[in-house]
Amino acid sequence: MLDSPEFTRFIFLPEPAQQRSRDALDRLLDAGEQLLAQNAFEEASVAQIAELAKSSVGTFYRILGDKDTLSKLLLQRFFLSAVSTINVLTDAEQWATQPLQRFIQVLTEEVAALYQGRSGVLRALILRASRDVDFRDRVHQLNEHIAASVVRVLQAHQQEVHHPSPLKAMQAAVHILLGALNQHTVTGNLGHLSQAELVQELSRILVLYLDIHS
Repeated sequence: MLDSPEFTRFIFLPEPAQQRSRDALDRLLDAGEQLLAQNAFEEASVAQIAELAKSSVGTFYRILGDKDTLSKLLLQRFFLSAVSTINVLTDAEQWATQPLQRFIQVLTEEVAALYQGRSGVLRALILRASRDVDFRDRVHQLNEHIAASVVRVLQAHQQEVHHPSPLKAMQAAVHILLGALNQHTVTGNLGHLSQAELVQELSRILVLYLDIHS
């Protein structure tokens, strides 16, 4: 599955072939993600990362070589997780008999959970994309993959969308959702809302914007 086009475009670096090394890499990635969530990644030394991962400095350098490689692999893991989540979520069959409003609710829940669960990595991704053309292109590709996948589900329920320009509105709605969550991840400007309230309000915005009713 990871060799399919929607995955391979987001792979910058191969993972180790041996299971033992992959397990060590997973621990190092978890440690790096924890430090990103605490805004402590840049200041952390290789020794601190290795200790947090219950690994060794030698293993760190053998598997990764440097912190930039760790950073790239953290972003790669986010890309692949996002693509996998969206691919499962937008499988058309599961929504064939469901109202579109239900899909919007679940979509918002899943994407908000993905952002919340890896907010530190996402902040790093957004900041890196602001100064790295290659990463910016990959972020755009990710957003377009998400948009195209979601729009396919929306189009299958087009009779429930009463916006005067349905297709344009569908495409815009996805980017409205992603843009709001990106902004919140970087600035915390929706921090006065609980996660449940955030999902509820973003869902309401999309439903009203698309003018969804049976």
